[in-house]
Amino acid sequence: MLAVMAVGESAAQEAAEAPVGGAQVQEYRLNPGDGIVVQVFEEPDLDAKVRLSENGRATLPLIGEISLNGMGVKAAAGVIEAAYRKGYLVKPAVTVTVTEKKRERFNLIGQVAKPNAYYFPESGTLTLLDAIGLAGGFTRMANQKVEVTRASGSKVKIDASNRTEALKFRLLPGDTVDCRERGF
Repeated sequence: MLAVMAVGESAAQEAAEAPVGGAQVQEYRLNPGDGIVVQVFEEPDLDAKVRLSENGRATLPLIGEISLNGMGVKAAAGVIEAAYRKGYLVKPAVTVTVTEKKRERFNLIGQVAKPNAYYFPESGTLTLLDAIGLAGGFTRMANQKVEVTRASGSKVKIDASNRTEALKFRLLPGDTVDCRERGF
């Protein structure tokens, strides 16, 4: 279980503004497919364990379907509290906990030791160099100038033999990395 929790909207603002180690902390945003637990203080009948639908909606007791897509967990708790305030509870205190993040994937094809679809690590970030390492590295036949096709359809050519360039380039969910065979 991930330790990502939220209580109320004011807490969301405080957390977003609070620097940690001199830098802003990026709050996790809810995505379709994420598993969450919603708890309402002293209202156990309203507690729910749900998975967000394809459009980022959760179905909760009394209030029904509510959109949480793209919200931070603190903002989501605030939206749920507001929904319960409309005719159901006087002063609800809601906690949202992410129990399972939807795992995003990317594809590595062509001249690597283990071409396959791979999952992003829990951190959510992955460099081109790390991705090629996950696939066991290039084969002897590989042209190290790779083509990355984004989920949007745009294409980017990267020279993976340039370690600095390969370390800077971040993969995105849905990317396909094509490691072609070198010409002779």
